[in-house]
Amino acid sequence: MFFTRRRIILMLAVAAVVGAIIVLPYISSLTATGLDRVTIELFDVEPVPPSEGEKNRQIDVVFRLTNPTDKTVTTSKIEYDLFADNSQLGNAILSFEDIPPNGRPAILPHQSINLTSLFQSTPSQSTQIIFDKLADSPSDINWKVQGIARIESAITLQEKRFSDEL
Repeated sequence: MFFTRRRIILMLAVAAVVGAIIVLPYISSLTATGLDRVTIELFDVEPVPPSEGEKNRQIDVVFRLTNPTDKTVTTSKIEYDLFADNSQLGNAILSFEDIPPNGRPAILPHQSINLTSLFQSTPSQSTQIIFDKLADSPSDINWKVQGIARIESAITLQEKRFSDEL
């Protein structure tokens, strides 16, 4: 009487858990196809007018994310370094991590979306020239961005490095 009804149910439950652990990475690899094809581009950089007495300078950095795949994807975080005329202004993070996945910006199949990040910087001697140029002639500045974006789809997550100039 080694195989009682209770033991058979317990063995089936253990086999189901082991099977799920083995099959889950396979399912994950099926849903991850194409996440590396999502592109992140620097779309626009616009100065935000400073308010009275404010020392920090603010810049709106607009990213265009394009999804060429057949699956809807989202992003939870974009970490980036911003450069102006080959001079680094600093780094920033555009994060949606505190928002549930169903509330994050959806990048639908074969479409693009724009995401705006508020970049803040305290002017220093090395960046003051850039901020002066930004106030006088912002179109003459060569902008560059480098970073990592976290792209997610269903149960998969992939970090993608990007670099772009404007």
